Order: sequence, then C-alpha cells, then structure tokens
Amino acid sequence: VRTSMRNQWPCTVETMQAQGQIVRVHLRGDAALELSVAARITRESAELLGLRPGAPVQALCKATAVRVLPLREAPAQPASNLWPGRAARISRGDLGDEVAAELAAGVQMVGFAAPGSGLRTGARVALAVDETAVVLALAG
Repeated sequence: VRTSMRNQWPCTVETMQAQGQIVRVHLRGDAALELSVAARITRESAELLGLRPGAPVQALCKATAVRVLPLREAPAQPASNLWPGRAARISRGDLGDEVAAELAAGVQMVGFAAPGSGLRTGARVALAVDETAVVLALAG
C-alpha cells in the first residue's frame, strides 16, 4: 500500500491494554530500531487486524501530526511518543517549519515546528505524536 504518511516504522506488538472500547497498543521497533511507540485504536480495529503480542505491524503517522520542539521546551515528564533527535533538514513555511530529524533511536522522522521556529540544522529537538494519531497496519 502506498500512502502519504511520511513516518513509517516496522514494529512488533509488545502489549495490549483494553480500556473500554479503546485498546492501547505498545509497540517496539523491529531489528536495529530502538523505537518504542504507543497507539490507541478501537477494540474492533484490534480484532479485525488480529493483533496480539508478538504480531508484526507497521506503525504510521502523518508528518502533520508530529510536533517538533526545541529539546529545551520538551516536557520534563516525558509522555509516550516523545522522542529526542537532531534536525537534519528544515524547510520554512507560513503554516509551520517542516523538520526532518534523526531520532536517537536510529529512525528518521518528519514533523512540523511552529512557523518561524528558529530551529536550525543540527539543533537538538523533541518530536511528539499523540497516541491517537498512530495508525497500525499489518506487515507483509
């Protein structure tokens, strides 16, 4: 499947926690990816995908769903889906500055900082994605 989602990572389901009709899925990046991701999906979606611990999936999210902040502005108590990295490329725009970053986990990610963020290539950044913005797809 080709998609417009710029951020895609092969992962494995670690754990699942049902919370009413919502399931919180904890994922771990495959192979050399030291990435931990959390997603919130409906119980029906989890059932339709046949999710279970150990299942291979693809985690995806749109670049527009990724918030990029200077690392010094990241919350002191990190939430799930908050990753440190370095800005590799920045494209300025009226609606926001597109930032391509290399995460400490060894993953490339694209997101947006506020317009006129002042971020520069090489700057230490934090990238954040809400758990509800993470889409899961079956791998293979």
